[in-house]
Amino acid sequence: MAGYSLIGSYSTVQVLSPTVVNPIEYCTVQTTPSGVIASIPVDETEFQVMGTGPILQAFSEAIETTMADSRVIAGVGSQTIDTNGLLADNVTFTVQYTSASTPASGVTAEAVVPVQLLNFSEEPRDQLNAPQVQAIIDGVYANLQNAAGD
Repeated sequence: MAGYSLIGSYSTVQVLSPTVVNPIEYCTVQTTPSGVIASIPVDETEFQVMGTGPILQAFSEAIETTMADSRVIAGVGSQTIDTNGLLADNVTFTVQYTSASTPASGVTAEAVVPVQLLNFSEEPRDQLNAPQVQAIIDGVYANLQNAAGD
């Protein structure tokens, strides 16, 4: 079972649109055993009712499940700018492809996965997340394979 260490957290707001903000607890964890450091916003209401334990555990387990894919060699928390010009939290996984037509170390590319997909719980709202994350990894791997000419 995957685990995590809470590195830090603080209260802030998540800007959802020019006129809508959501109070959150912004948490940074380091997962075990792979050591990925990533951050996730936790809704303040959920934080007050449940704490961060279940959410951070599910987040860490999803990261570690993704890291268990033999094609994934690294992961790190990242932020990008979304289509609305707002910050979006992600975990960027490094995907590696190795074949006879690549250098011995293989070739790599980044698979950027939004943090909201990194929850593979049994709840109906989360059941489609694992296949979506897998599709992102598969797409990056296929691109590397095509670029290598295999």
